[in-house]
Formats: sequence, structure tokens, C-alpha cells
Amino acid sequence: MLAATVAVVLWIGWPVPQEATIPVQPAAVPAPVQPVATVSPAKAESKIDINRASADELQVLPGVGPVLAQRMVEWRKAHGRYRTVEDLQGVKGIGKKRMEQLRSLITV
Repeated sequence: MLAATVAVVLWIGWPVPQEATIPVQPAAVPAPVQPVATVSPAKAESKIDINRASADELQVLPGVGPVLAQRMVEWRKAHGRYRTVEDLQGVKGIGKKRMEQLRSLITV
């Protein structure tokens, strides 16, 4: 008898009074996580002008940290504007290898 009652309830459905119905709100779906955009000089639309860039701006260049960036700015103050990209080799810490890394990323 119990099995028959359960079968009928499942077939018909159990009546639920309207006032007892709990409205179900759709769950809030979090927005997809967007990666933080980082600007790398290789992907930037323009090259970094070493005559105008601040020490902070120069630090985005590969291999250029705060000390080397400050040396680049100090060289510019002491010697005037860089006339060519190769003038950057006059800065202590920028040799042939580093110059090759930077050449395509900078301009004067």
C-alpha cells in the first residue's frame, strides 16, 4: 500500500500551497576574471623615447631596473639628449648584449 501511495504521489506530484512557495533567485554568476593588462615594450604600439622617458618608464624595458634607469636619466642630464640609440652604450651597465635587447624597443 505504501508503494502504491508513493507511486501515485510521484506520478501526480505533491501539492504545494502557493503561499509556501519560496521564490528562487538565480545565483549571481561572477564575471569572468580578466587578466591584468601589462604593457610590455615589445607589444606596445610605439617605442620608448629615451630622451623623454622618466626613470620609472625606462624600467619597463627588459633588463632595466631602478639603478640602470636612473643611470640612463643621469647620463641624459650630464651629456644632453641622446642623438642616436647607440649613445645609450655610454651608460654604465649597457653593453653590446643589453643594447641588442633594447634596440628594437627604444627610439630617440
